[in-house]
This record gives sequence, structure tokens and C-alpha cells, in this order.
Amino acid sequence: MKRTFIAIKIPLSRQSAEIIDDVKKQLVTEKIKWVDTWNMHITLHFLGDTDETILDDIGTELKKQLKDSKPFTLRCNGLGLFKNIHNPKVLWFGINPSDELNYLKEKVDDALKPFGFFKEGRMFKPHLTIGRIKFIKDKNTLSDVLNEYRNTHLQDFNITEVLFYESKLTPKGPIYSVIQKFDLA
Repeated sequence: MKRTFIAIKIPLSRQSAEIIDDVKKQLVTEKIKWVDTWNMHITLHFLGDTDETILDDIGTELKKQLKDSKPFTLRCNGLGLFKNIHNPKVLWFGINPSDELNYLKEKVDDALKPFGFFKEGRMFKPHLTIGRIKFIKDKNTLSDVLNEYRNTHLQDFNITEVLFYESKLTPKGPIYSVIQKFDLA
């Protein structure tokens, strides 16, 4: 079994990395597992433990479903969090609504159905996870940081490919390796 997911890799500009570094500095005393800037991505579908014997077949179906998808641009704005200020779990920058991204997500979900992977019950909320919160001592500081960056434009991203990843969990964080790449024509 391999732990797998389908995603769009997001290369950060220097300016975006500096904004995220500033968020980290302001929350340096908190227990947050920060995502490495080179690992930034938008997850389209998390498969989890996947039988290695079907990886090639999944790749073939993804290629078929994504063949008519075109490159597009996404806008990344605003710091937010999942759960709430009283029980924060994930710190993220949001992705503006995009018909192209929703179409891509649908195509990925359609490709995975024959293999028993179905759409999640919750609504797709594209975002860039920057940190997973373990514990917050000072919720006022967290609130101040959220307010400071709530309307910040992080950057625009040109989306030209979808990646099928394997994720190996290590004590230092996950290591992602590409199983297959799908260029958007």
C-alpha cells in the first residue's frame, strides 16, 4: 500500500514566502506544525492507503479524464483557519472561487470513482495549508495575525499540471514523490 493523493503544486514567490515567514514569526511561541514552502499544494483528492497494483490504472484514468483540461490562473487571498478561533486546527491562505478549478476537481473525482474513491461529503474548499495547529496559548495574538492578513493578496498562480503523489510520513514531516504528472494542454 502507498499513501497517495492528487494535487496541484503551488510554487511560492519570494514575496509570498516572506508573508508566510512573518505569520510564522508572530506565532513562533505556539505549537504549530508548519508546512514547508516547497511542499505547498492544493489537494484535489486524498486517496490515503492505495493498493500499488492499481496505481497505473488510476494514472491511465486520470490522463483520460484530464486530457481536455486547459491551463488557468488561480488567485490566493486571505489568511483563515479551519474550525474556529476557540478550537483552531489549520491555518491557511484561501483560493478565490474558480470554475476551472471546480471542473478539474470534478474530473479527478470522476477518474477515481471506478476504483472506489468517492467525493468527500463536505464541500470542496480549496486552500493552501501553511500550518497545522497543535495548541494555541495566546488566542489574541492568533486573532491579531488573522485580522492583519485576512485581506492580503498572496499571489496568482498559473496552473499547468496536476500531480499524482505518494506521501511518506516521517518524523520531520511528509516526503512527497510524484507517481505521475498530467500536463494541462
